[in-house]
Amino acid sequence: MSVSIDNPVIVKIYRRIGLLTCSSVFLLFLLGSLVRATGSGMGCPDWPMCFGQLAPPFSASELPADYEQIFLKKRVKKLERFTSTLEKIGLKEKAEQIRNEKSLYKPEAFHPVKAWIEYINRLFGALSGLFAVAFFGIAICWFKIFGRARIWMLLGFVFLILNAWLGSLVVATNLLPGMVSLHFVLAFLCLFAFIKALHVIQPVIPTFTARNAGILKWVWIILFVEVILGTWSREQVDALKAFGGLVSKDMGIPIGGMSVYPEILNVMGMDGLFAIHRYLPVLILLYTGYQYIQSRRFDDNHIPWQWLSLFAFAQIGLGVLHIWLVVPAWVQVGHVLLGSAILTYSFLLMLSVNKTNEKYI
Repeated sequence: MSVSIDNPVIVKIYRRIGLLTCSSVFLLFLLGSLVRATGSGMGCPDWPMCFGQLAPPFSASELPADYEQIFLKKRVKKLERFTSTLEKIGLKEKAEQIRNEKSLYKPEAFHPVKAWIEYINRLFGALSGLFAVAFFGIAICWFKIFGRARIWMLLGFVFLILNAWLGSLVVATNLLPGMVSLHFVLAFLCLFAFIKALHVIQPVIPTFTARNAGILKWVWIILFVEVILGTWSREQVDALKAFGGLVSKDMGIPIGGMSVYPEILNVMGMDGLFAIHRYLPVLILLYTGYQYIQSRRFDDNHIPWQWLSLFAFAQIGLGVLHIWLVVPAWVQVGHVLLGSAILTYSFLLMLSVNKTNEKYI
């Protein structure tokens, strides 16, 4: 089919499908955080089905009496295939570590709420895949219009497929440390590739001019590192919880003048990466706040720096709540959602900014 490169109808359809794709992927961050916060990651012990059904049951009575052993055997077989693959590519130590992980050989009991939370998360994952197929299909059919954007769409689609496959391994390895973090990072790479595919044709947000615009790239990189450190810190929380070391009274403060110390998150039981994750947002807030003041001083576009500062301030507040309330579910969801928002927003800013020759320090 021959279509003019200036065809506005096709570009409009492309943009709408692209925005739906990006929105659905972003929604997965919210659903994924809900899954993690409620401990529903193993709500469905198999993949892509849920307890061997298209939709999870509402009661354990609808399952076979020995369902726990049935799905445990399936997981063990998948683990054997996975560890064999790891050995073939030279990761023998990792394969042996997985084989010796006793928690992987424990059956998963049915919990209706957790099963449905995980199932809904999977449904939206499948929906994202369908949008991505349509997104990529449009670019293939009208390649003259979308040219270079196809590369980014293909990359995003590959990340989406890899993440779906990794999701099955996350289930098979019973949320093994490292797997969940990689799952989260791949989701971001998928989202960024799709956003870039949109931006190549038409900016997602209006372009703007700013001094020191190049620094936005480094802000995005630092924020990405901060998010990765956050996923790893969350896995440390799970480890502390498993060994009964999640709560500490050693760092508490007296309440109302009484010698009562509240139970808080055992930050001393976590490693140095958590310390970086804990204090880096303060530096981000100070820097974005400084850029906000400077942009107002030079009558520059201060809105991006204003929002970045507000996001950073809110994240610090949620981080404090994490420590003092010992990682409550609602704070987890808000923390992940806000972190995803600031990282995505900084990426959009980095793509849409125009640099000027004027600079301020």
